[in-house]
Amino acid sequence: MADCYRGDKRATDSKQQLRKALFHLLREKEWGKISVQDLTKKAGIHRTTFYQHYEDKFDLAQQVMDEMFDVMKAAIFAPVQEEDWQADHAAYVYIFRFYQHLQEHEEEYQILLKRGRELNIHQTASAFFEESFSLGLEEVAGSNPDPHHVPLEMQKQFVISAYVGTAEWWLRKGRPYSPDFMASSMIQLIENHE
Repeated sequence: MADCYRGDKRATDSKQQLRKALFHLLREKEWGKISVQDLTKKAGIHRTTFYQHYEDKFDLAQQVMDEMFDVMKAAIFAPVQEEDWQADHAAYVYIFRFYQHLQEHEEEYQILLKRGRELNIHQTASAFFEESFSLGLEEVAGSNPDPHHVPLEMQKQFVISAYVGTAEWWLRKGRPYSPDFMASSMIQLIENHE
């Protein structure tokens, strides 16, 4: 059992070192100029260890991004305590958690924004927001029915574009407003209140 644990711990440590190496190198270099050798050298591990966990550098980047979005989803949709609810809108707590998570992990998300096109994160981000939109609808179902019967697919695209674009702007501008302000403002904008 102890050997198994040591093996798991070594694998976890290697993956953490590679993740750190990936973000460190992405700060300095274009994705196309980063090699597996660069990653393993920066992480201080052997190439054979790298290939035990990943097929190539693209697999590493994809797994790291998948993990980041899984952690974000868990943070946003963790059980809500009664005192966390804000009376004026059921979605507030989820939007607030989204911005709070971005703030807590700002450096990594800034790097993804900078290298997003090179890393082709659009597909991973789109899948995350599609799933989160559906989860969010389930969580706040019935709280604000649409009286105009706008098709759900159209609502989804509008909301996802609004949140992604605004979050990118917020990060690029150096987070000029608090997560609380952002959550309240986003609700106001989406509902078209003044």
